[in-house]
Amino acid sequence: MVPRTEAVYLNDATLRTLTTEVLSSQPIPSLSEEEKSLAKSVPAEYNAITMHRTIFYAQGGGQPSDTGAIGPVDQDPTFEVSLVRKTPDGRFLHFGKFLHAASSFVAGQPVVQKVDDSKRNYHSRLHTAGHIVGLAMQLLMPDKKKVKANHFPREASMEYEGLLYNEHKPIIQEKVDELVRLDLPILISWLQGATQVGDGEGAEEGRSHDGRTRIASIGGLDHNPCGGTHVAKTSLVGSIIIRKISRQKGISRVAYDVSPGIEA
Repeated sequence: MVPRTEAVYLNDATLRTLTTEVLSSQPIPSLSEEEKSLAKSVPAEYNAITMHRTIFYAQGGGQPSDTGAIGPVDQDPTFEVSLVRKTPDGRFLHFGKFLHAASSFVAGQPVVQKVDDSKRNYHSRLHTAGHIVGLAMQLLMPDKKKVKANHFPREASMEYEGLLYNEHKPIIQEKVDELVRLDLPILISWLQGATQVGDGEGAEEGRSHDGRTRIASIGGLDHNPCGGTHVAKTSLVGSIIIRKISRQKGISRVAYDVSPGIEA
């Protein structure tokens, strides 16, 4: 049986470095077709590293993957991680390139993972901001059903059934600002078999192999299945800007962003 990767960030998203062991190191051409399909945006000359544990978030649930580096213990990083994807059998493929042609990893080798701190913080702020927009909508218009969420930079939005118009924008903005000011904690918990709690966003990424579902809650006011990373409280998101509201085929999109951006 192929070993699953333990996603350490699901229980502690504050870690930025982690020591673990390599399971495999393969050039992309040697991967299975299913694994190659996860790396369509990655150059063919790159490699895929799997490890026992990881603090790298794998792309999914509307959130981009972490980037960063991996290297031997007590040495400088030798491998640059550009994309992380999770396979259906629970392995995390860390795609990237060795910084030197002579560098390599072998199975069983201890290595140190280092996540890009600024990107992780930015992606976490964007994801938490999406939940804040979702809670604002839940409080203001509980009849509007959420159908999709996107927390990618420059694409962040929440989509709802039904029609929203520009006059709703300042109302949503005011409620979002209030939730940020309240400095509410982001609570993470696990529920057994809670597949139908909340709106289901990111439920697959947050489901454990033993049937539990990871739940993210803003101050206990909502409960959403979620496998993403978050900041500790709403004030740490910074300013949330409701950019625009658009409509198409009976679906309304509330586009948002956070400030300051990734440079902060």
